[in-house]
Amino acid sequence: MKFNPFENRLSRDIRNTLGHCFVKAIQAKDPSFFHTASSQYQYGETQVHIKAYVNNRADFLKKTFDQMAAFNLQPDDDFFVIARILWNFELFFEFHEWLEIKWTTAQGKNKKALQAMVLAAIAYEQLTYGRKAPAKKVALKAIGLFNQHRDIIAKPFDADLFISKLSLLDPVAPKFKMPGKKSRAFK
Repeated sequence: MKFNPFENRLSRDIRNTLGHCFVKAIQAKDPSFFHTASSQYQYGETQVHIKAYVNNRADFLKKTFDQMAAFNLQPDDDFFVIARILWNFELFFEFHEWLEIKWTTAQGKNKKALQAMVLAAIAYEQLTYGRKAPAKKVALKAIGLFNQHRDIIAKPFDADLFISKLSLLDPVAPKFKMPGKKSRAFK
């Protein structure tokens, strides 16, 4: 068995819960929000694929905090820089959860621009689990919004690069450089 939130309810519940706690940890700059929620899945008779997913997310939370520290990032002031970190780590569900913070209060074109980025994350989340048909459907919606609102996509996210990758349904997600800083690899 493998972890797949599109085919297994437990996997979906774990992804959703831990994704929410991942974002809450970043907002509070306190990883305990994630670790408290994830601890129930890391020990005992938990299935191997679930433990692997939880450990993967715990590792990426640490890497995200390391990047935040390296660039002295603050969740409120550097919202889109943190979003870029999540995207470059291919944490598409967490990226989606992170952008929803702004999306829920945004209006007009800003809301549509955020929606394009959320849809791009959903498309890549679908591709991660081999779901090409649903990914294509979501990608087409994202492309339409990127085309309409490319001028207000948060920098240095690049609407044209999103459009290019999504149009091809390229399984390799685009990567974005950190603004005004020496480029660092996201590994």
